[in-house]
Amino acid sequence: MSFSPRQFTNLRNYPEHRDRRGIVFINAEFSLCDALIQQISPELRVIVIGSQTNGIKEISRILCSSCCREIYIIAQGSPGCLYLGTTELSLNTLINNSSELESWFRNPTKAMLKDHRLYLYGSNVAAGDVGAEFIGKLSSILGATIGASLRVSQNNILT
Repeated sequence: MSFSPRQFTNLRNYPEHRDRRGIVFINAEFSLCDALIQQISPELRVIVIGSQTNGIKEISRILCSSCCREIYIIAQGSPGCLYLGTTELSLNTLINNSSELESWFRNPTKAMLKDHRLYLYGSNVAAGDVGAEFIGKLSSILGATIGASLRVSQNNILT
């Protein structure tokens, strides 16, 4: 029995057929990148953000074809800041990127999904007053609960 690819083209148009797995975005420049990829659960989809890529736009592009409720971002960071490819996601860049960020969990295919979660693993991203303010504002823009680590080690990431 043979199948024509045209028989399945309509499936892509329905949200219930979209990928619902959690997605892990790892910045290629993260020092533990290769080791982490090997350790991540097969229930999670892994995307590596290239060093010459606008990370925020790449994440937005991937998420527009997904129905996931959980996103993990692993990248270098500092208090209130993550580095995603050529892009900095920080307290200073939230306003400029707000329309892009709002699309991560608020598109029509995800309207029925609740309890969106974003987990940020970046050195000290949630540390201090700047980190706390960044997490609060990002949560407000995304409409999601955010978990952020103060420090990153190979032992506390997605194992």
